[in-house]
Amino acid sequence: MDLSNARDYAYCEIAPFVILEGKITAEFYNTSGTTGVGGGCPPDKFAAIDGNRLAADFAAATVYLNPTPLTARRHRVMDRFWAAQKGETVDFYGVSATWGASMDPTLLAGMVRGNYEPGQIHRNTKYTYLKGSPAFLLRAPSGKTWVMQSYATEVDASLAYDQLPQLGDKLKQLPAGWKFEVKTLDRDLTIEPGKAQDTAHIIRDELHDVYEGCGFDAACNFVP
Repeated sequence: MDLSNARDYAYCEIAPFVILEGKITAEFYNTSGTTGVGGGCPPDKFAAIDGNRLAADFAAATVYLNPTPLTARRHRVMDRFWAAQKGETVDFYGVSATWGASMDPTLLAGMVRGNYEPGQIHRNTKYTYLKGSPAFLLRAPSGKTWVMQSYATEVDASLAYDQLPQLGDKLKQLPAGWKFEVKTLDRDLTIEPGKAQDTAHIIRDELHDVYEGCGFDAACNFVP
């Protein structure tokens, strides 16, 4: 999977909770790069998914659907998105999605339950933010930096890409000492969890925009 024009690309995720090797995991299937009738997360098909029926049909304990509500959209913010297609592509009632990551459900529950709470996800991806492009950042007082990977219309249905430079005005629940910042990159930024044992550090803000951490390990080529 290699999207060279990923900025503002709309996608969705379907994550059945299944038991593997005696342990329950959330297995993430992503629509990025899928083609055909069910490719690219068709809004009408995704909005019509019944999570309970899907869980029963796929022998899953439950299913996490992203974004929620299903009428919302999620958009990528990097310029180029690459992922190793380790898994198969599945047709979820007319929505084609490819397996790309697994996550401990307790970490997922923490992210879904609380904003600005760090979590981890295991995946083999590479995000590239090109020189001259804006990077939308959360700065933590610990010195850690979080780079926006996607924005969503889950909380603010009117949110659009051209509003992101002013997003700081909308974030009213930033923890003490945190700040939102927009930075024009003076060189390409890459975030590659494969250089850190496939571990991506992630967090979301109160509007459910998702960010990936730099400064934790070797995943980022520099901290913006």
